[in-house]
Amino acid sequence: MSLSSPTGGLTFRLRLQRGRVTKVKIDSERPQAAGSLKGKTPEQAMQLVPLLFSLCGGAQGVAAQAALQAAQGMTPEAEQQARWAGTVRREASTEHLWHLMLDWPQIFGLERREEEYARCRHQCLQAKTDSDHAAVLETIMASGLLGMPSADWLIQDQAAWAAWRENSPALGAQLLRRLEGAGSAGGSTTVCLPHTVAEDWVPLEQEIRSAAYCSVPTWLGEPRETGALARQRGHALVAPLLAAGRNIEARLTARLVELAHWACGETGSARDWIDVAQCGQNVGLARVETARGVLVHRTLVENGTVGEYAIVAPTEWNFHPHGAFAREASRIAEPDDASALRQAQWLALSLDPCVAYEMVLESA
Repeated sequence: MSLSSPTGGLTFRLRLQRGRVTKVKIDSERPQAAGSLKGKTPEQAMQLVPLLFSLCGGAQGVAAQAALQAAQGMTPEAEQQARWAGTVRREASTEHLWHLMLDWPQIFGLERREEEYARCRHQCLQAKTDSDHAAVLETIMASGLLGMPSADWLIQDQAAWAAWRENSPALGAQLLRRLEGAGSAGGSTTVCLPHTVAEDWVPLEQEIRSAAYCSVPTWLGEPRETGALARQRGHALVAPLLAAGRNIEARLTARLVELAHWACGETGSARDWIDVAQCGQNVGLARVETARGVLVHRTLVENGTVGEYAIVAPTEWNFHPHGAFAREASRIAEPDDASALRQAQWLALSLDPCVAYEMVLESA
């Protein structure tokens, strides 16, 4: 992928030696877009934020509304929080579907399900209720991604799941077959963000003010992985893959698990998706779960204008210089350099950066 996005991009610089990655360096050109909000009124900032992000714009917009309202001393009512959660979850489902129906088929030379995806995306985003959203997802899950009802797929034991994976013509099974054994050398290296609520981020509020922290965030002093795998790492279909170090397969399976739960109408509470905290006078913080992981907005509003604004996005967690991509890429050991490069590309896609990226091979 070339770096053509106006929101910046990532360059993964790898040094290879006989199929082994001997050095990993991540260069980020992602701008600190939050700086452009300073001096705006809260209303202007709320309108601008979704326009700054081509992906997860809905979640970014919700986070901005929530943080800016909290900074002005407002607490969302239950109905408002539920609406925000629905917006975030429906957008997350379309992001997962894009990943599974377009990106992975393309990398494996399979047919991209473009028409199906476009139709499903439109219906998901237009859904008025959780039950409407669930019905849309169940149609695509049962007919295309799983080839069976989501409820039945979720309760499979390991033997049944292995048989499905090996024999089903469903797209999800086809993708997993092509990933068999990917990234399993050396066992798991994944350290995930725990489940958090907004109040958990208040002790970090002063650090979040810093652009340096927003660029390379840590939790308890170390980088963490966020996203579907972090949320679903304990699920019966995901945990064995993770324990075996099959992290790429585990990430793809975690996305299927989330979609299957939503297709069954299992959405959790609104607070699982979005909540807020007030961090002293005129300072608000919002935590939102997106398709790619935890998103945090922190803002200061004084005299009717935005005085400070900071965003900690999922990409900065998963592509931290010492984070999930760097750790796992450094352990790639394949028979040849071409196989190692392919494994690195799969790894990057499994972590799903929200910006353009490219792989650069450096000479030893």
